[in-house]
Amino acid sequence: MSFDMLLALLLFLGNVALLGVLTYKILKYGELEEDHLNPTDFAKGMNTIFPYEISLQGVLLGLCVVTLFVSPMGLKYFLVLLNSLYFAFLFHLLQSDKWKVDAAVVWGQEFRKKSQRIYLGGLAFCGVCFFLYLYNLVRALTTRPGSKI
Repeated sequence: MSFDMLLALLLFLGNVALLGVLTYKILKYGELEEDHLNPTDFAKGMNTIFPYEISLQGVLLGLCVVTLFVSPMGLKYFLVLLNSLYFAFLFHLLQSDKWKVDAAVVWGQEFRKKSQRIYLGGLAFCGVCFFLYLYNLVRALTTRPGSKI
């Protein structure tokens, strides 16, 4: 197994893990909407999971950059651009403390709209990246070492 194949596999699995984190956030939000979860537990869960999300996105961005240096091609430049934009968005949330969920404002209409936009936007981003990483993985597995495509 070449290094490019290993990196492509790690990128794909990392994206699946990030999809899992975002799906967990959406499920927690659904539990809150259906009154199965109180606001304090919801806020605690969201505040606990965000550092994992940004760390995972940072690792994915680092792997994308390493992959770009191992075998440069157009798709990998696009993946680095996409991942750096999403990482910059998450880093902005981290720096401005907008990632923290306050249990007192959970029932507000503004919080609901903002949360839905952030969660579904992140899920859409990861869904697009899923297919790009899948294509990258298939390309890495089917391309012979040493051939230029």
